Amino acid sequence: MTNKRTVTVRTRCTTLGVFGVLLSVLLSAFAAGPVQAATDSPRAEDSHTMIMPPAPEGAPSPTSRVAAASPTISPSANYVHATSGNPVDCDEGYLCPAVWDPSAGAYKVFFLYYCNRYSLSNWNGRGQVVNNQIGAAAFFYGQNGEVLDAVLPDRVAYDYDWTPVWHIRNC
Repeated sequence: MTNKRTVTVRTRCTTLGVFGVLLSVLLSAFAAGPVQAATDSPRAEDSHTMIMPPAPEGAPSPTSRVAAASPTISPSANYVHATSGNPVDCDEGYLCPAVWDPSAGAYKVFFLYYCNRYSLSNWNGRGQVVNNQIGAAAFFYGQNGEVLDAVLPDRVAYDYDWTPVWHIRNC
């Protein structure tokens, strides 16, 4: 025979159990995604506009053909080319490094969104970086895996010398 108190305790335990399961399902859905969730249409006020700096001294003009290797990143990420003085938007949730691409005579701006350790090839000289992520610092690593620098998420374009950087971790 059960009394009223036993029924109340069972009801509370069942309610707490159901709530706990729902909370776990919701949290696991967010944890399985990228570090920051992208919106379907980023709002303009959440992006930061980078203005590409002048071309490096001695860089060939964009109209001349150069037999040089283009900077790459692995795993691959979306990018755009932008010439000096032109704007590029770095949307909320992204780390946006820009490096000079001698084969194109323009800056190559990458848009890093998914949490990864990215390997860099042919990143030489100065460029820029904007960390427009939500709450995640970006780390830059040297050839031997040592941390060279960390950039906090503050939506500011920083000039940066990419020559010693071999890897980027955006989370």
